[in-house]
Amino acid sequence: MNQAMRAILPVWKTTPTAILHRESGIPPIDQLLEAKRLRFSARLKSLDEAHPLAGRTRPRRPPDRPTYHDLIKRRYQIQTKSVFRTRLRRTDELLAPCARPKLVQRCSHQEQMPPLQMASKEKSTGAFLHWVERLDPLTLVVYSDGSLSSEGAASYGFTIHQNNVPIFDGSGRLGPAEVFDAEATGALEGLKAALNLQGSAAQTIFICLDNLAAATCLRGTPSDSSQDVFLEFQALAASHGATQVLWVPGHSDIPGNEQADKLAKAASSLLEPEGAQPTLAYLRRIARQKPKEAFETWWSTSAPEQYKRLNLKATTGCPPELTLPRAALHHLLAARSLHGDFAAYHERFDHGDARLVCSCGRRKAPDHIFYCRK
Repeated sequence: MNQAMRAILPVWKTTPTAILHRESGIPPIDQLLEAKRLRFSARLKSLDEAHPLAGRTRPRRPPDRPTYHDLIKRRYQIQTKSVFRTRLRRTDELLAPCARPKLVQRCSHQEQMPPLQMASKEKSTGAFLHWVERLDPLTLVVYSDGSLSSEGAASYGFTIHQNNVPIFDGSGRLGPAEVFDAEATGALEGLKAALNLQGSAAQTIFICLDNLAAATCLRGTPSDSSQDVFLEFQALAASHGATQVLWVPGHSDIPGNEQADKLAKAASSLLEPEGAQPTLAYLRRIARQKPKEAFETWWSTSAPEQYKRLNLKATTGCPPELTLPRAALHHLLAARSLHGDFAAYHERFDHGDARLVCSCGRRKAPDHIFYCRK
């Protein structure tokens, strides 16, 4: 890995390894391996119950009666109550358990449906408002939305309109989840509320939400995250027979969508449901977030003093400095690390044949390149 980082970065041979990790955006090898384990743990959560690996991650019950070997005296045989945890099981336990998705057949009719978004956001807004005005007065339009607060609270809200007048609304809080899951739950709860209204069985119901991914899964192949929500929605829509899912542009001053958005944000202050399991989308985000946080924590303790003075943070991925020309990048990294053609550097390593003075007559310093007359 050190050779790869040195091939990426135009730095001197004595540059500390911690600086190489920061400037290349590549965490240490132990953190990379732990990130792979987290990703594999999230992958294990997405397997159905019948998968062979899913069965091997379930803890085994210890035997009810102790087993003894006849060739060994019983006083030398120790019976342990705990069951050995394999590496696969330990990897699976890196993330909290969640509801496992089921293997469902891909919806073939989804490809025959017209796309949810057929124009730009501005044109779609005008077309939708014009379409709503021409609806039958008894038609039910359910606007739903999901929200994720800065504290990570996922919530949903919905409002039901009839003849452009709100007649019912609702909201709620989810457990550890993402906006995608909140959007799906909001659509389901909105459909349930619409079906409970008097005379709804004979009316057409339109479910309108501004999340294109959630809307696609509601009318097609369900996502493996919150799959039970999507399947229940599709079952209710099929039993009603006149339910359609539409996409509406978000934050476009559509009255119903704005009301649902306010309800969803207000519901984030509610208490989290007791015993709620995290969704698969939430666990996948945690699997991506933990390696980044581990790299930042490692850098806060391993950063050299010159980097701490510059207040430079470490991030995974390609740092923006790597887009500089290689010559300019070399001067920048040398000035940051203090490992370069500088007088103090040559004196530190006792380079007797090094030139300590620039051709302009000034002593070579890390920041000399920025104001040198030559």
